[in-house]
Amino acid sequence: MKYVINPERGISDFFYCQNIKNYTAPPHVHSHIEFAYITDGCLNVTIGENNLELVCGDMAIIMPYEIHSYKPTGDSKAFIIACPPNYFSEYKEILSGKVFVPPYTKFCASQNAIISEIIENDFKDDLKKKALIYCSLSDFLNSCELQNKKSFEYDLYRKAIVYISENYKENLTLKKTAFDIGVTASHLSRVLNSDEKPGFTEILNSLRINAAKRMLQQQNIPITEIALETGFGSIRNFNRIFKKYFGMNPRDVRKK
Repeated sequence: MKYVINPERGISDFFYCQNIKNYTAPPHVHSHIEFAYITDGCLNVTIGENNLELVCGDMAIIMPYEIHSYKPTGDSKAFIIACPPNYFSEYKEILSGKVFVPPYTKFCASQNAIISEIIENDFKDDLKKKALIYCSLSDFLNSCELQNKKSFEYDLYRKAIVYISENYKENLTLKKTAFDIGVTASHLSRVLNSDEKPGFTEILNSLRINAAKRMLQQQNIPITEIALETGFGSIRNFNRIFKKYFGMNPRDVRKK
């Protein structure tokens, strides 16, 4: 697994690959193309305006800056792989500004075999990962339609998610977010909470706490430093929210 932060861009710029049980993630965006393979059970995946119940054998694709989230339906396992579009530069122009319709398909036995080999080799074989990405992209190009992505400049919800995803490490408030994207705080609050969507605080805390968990698992730096770097104002607040989300303390996660 590789995870590198590019601080100059203010967003995550990474190549990521992991097999995750009962994957949960709040609505968020990033600049990468992401593939989600359901290897067991059922997983609810929201991509843009599509709310999908994917089962074992289904594969979803999330294009850059598409709002997406994950919520398990019972026990499930998902193989997630994400990379910058320039990882396959020959397709970058074809895919730019486009989305797949529908954003999911079935994956074949050959992809299952590659996934098994990646897991068995402890995610260290980058050529196998690249082979999986190309194989999957080929399936989508052959079985789904590419359509122009709806502009998100006038989509307030999308603009808010983009802004929060890129600035969650800062001292962010609903008022500041609303001001920076050009609306009132009360208007933004109504939009974020409409249709049972998670509100501002839940989105912000989820992004921060998941980033902190990754750092705990992958970097050997003090927990207090992780708390501050991911936007939490105090270690006490960090510990409280961390336990609420994961049911254990940060130290226990690092030991595990």
